[in-house]
Amino acid sequence: MKILSQLDAPSFRVSKGDKKIIACIKTHLLDIPRMTISEIALASGTAEATCTRFVRKLGFSSLGDFKAALAREGAEIGRFIGHENIKNDEPAGETARKLLASNMIALEKTQDIIEDAMIQKAASLLIQAKRIALVGLGYSGIIAQDSYFKFMRIGLDCVAPCDSHTMRMIAAILEPNDVIFAISHSGETEEILQTVEIGRKRDLRIISLTENRASRLYAASDVGLSYIAGETALETGSVAAKMAQFFLIDLVYTQVVKMLPNEAIEKKIRTTEAVRQ
Repeated sequence: MKILSQLDAPSFRVSKGDKKIIACIKTHLLDIPRMTISEIALASGTAEATCTRFVRKLGFSSLGDFKAALAREGAEIGRFIGHENIKNDEPAGETARKLLASNMIALEKTQDIIEDAMIQKAASLLIQAKRIALVGLGYSGIIAQDSYFKFMRIGLDCVAPCDSHTMRMIAAILEPNDVIFAISHSGETEEILQTVEIGRKRDLRIISLTENRASRLYAASDVGLSYIAGETALETGSVAAKMAQFFLIDLVYTQVVKMLPNEAIEKKIRTTEAVRQ
């Protein structure tokens, strides 16, 4: 059983000291993996021996093993139980620190699963395409719009339709080897899947950006870019998810610029100058 699940429903008889330690872990979840046993004992108002007995009740031979497992569990979900450890009466600075740590975990775990070959292939497909359609709905549509401006300013011919009807129409008129860049956190958005299906029938290349899990969109893609954000059903559009999406888009964009250094930089300068004037 996961540590966080055991804290909510312990499989052993819980003493008064155990209750204090459980409360302390939930309150200082981001800090526990870095704290010494004396610091945990002080924060929980218990003795060091009580802390040692508690982690053994959880099935760990030492506090070090417990802290390592807790850190891994937090990394697996991409963030330490969302915002459940944020308190109503805590200072804004403390909340900011927790949110920053949560978002940093998402970016670090996303970086860990990046494949160089996939980034290279995505950039190559974008450069080779005559036209690119960036599609997404809801929060993913905002990412698509931002990406459109990013790639358009270095000379790529792209569009970012805002509604599902236009997405389908554009997919129907793009030519073979053009690209649909589909963004969907779940990878299961029906309108996006329908657009991709139209594109595949026309021999378009499909790049997808989804959370790191099996999905129909990922399976239908020539290049599947994945991120880890740990977004729950109550956190749709979380900052961690958007940051991870922006991060991967920016990585592909940078790879395109690296592959077209003179042309891309010249056009970026020209578009910047046009806006400045």
